[in-house]
Amino acid sequence: MKTLPKIMQRWLVIPLLFTLLPSMANSEGGPDERRNGIYLSPGIPSLSIAYERMLKHKKENIKPYIRFIGGRYQGLFDSERQNYIAAVPTLVFGSGNHHAETGIGFTVASPGHDPKLWGALNVGYRYQKPDGNFLFRAGIGAPEGGYLSVGIAF
Repeated sequence: MKTLPKIMQRWLVIPLLFTLLPSMANSEGGPDERRNGIYLSPGIPSLSIAYERMLKHKKENIKPYIRFIGGRYQGLFDSERQNYIAAVPTLVFGSGNHHAETGIGFTVASPGHDPKLWGALNVGYRYQKPDGNFLFRAGIGAPEGGYLSVGIAF
């Protein structure tokens, strides 16, 4: 198995240190609120797996998350496949079970052995009960394309 190029390893450490760790230390929320999620996203034209963590928040109907995505993308106009890693700060709007979500961040993609830095964004629908373990997402974004995600919240 190939190891990640050094530039990709550095891009992974930076968002982890500056966004994820401080927010985990000061997390708020009810005892039944699920703050973590892992899900699989088969999309057109990509396949990805993601981990997300709810960040500290004060408003009940707007919840910030940080999402880390790893996947494989195939171009629509060429047959080149690219592995990618993305870090996407995301806002989830709404209360109850049905939510809108949007996020913008960055992607490190490796076509061949030459890493490229791209933007990352998504707009979509999310179904998740506040105290439930099931997580469903559907939407459109980059680099995921059109996606349907199924996963667990814990």
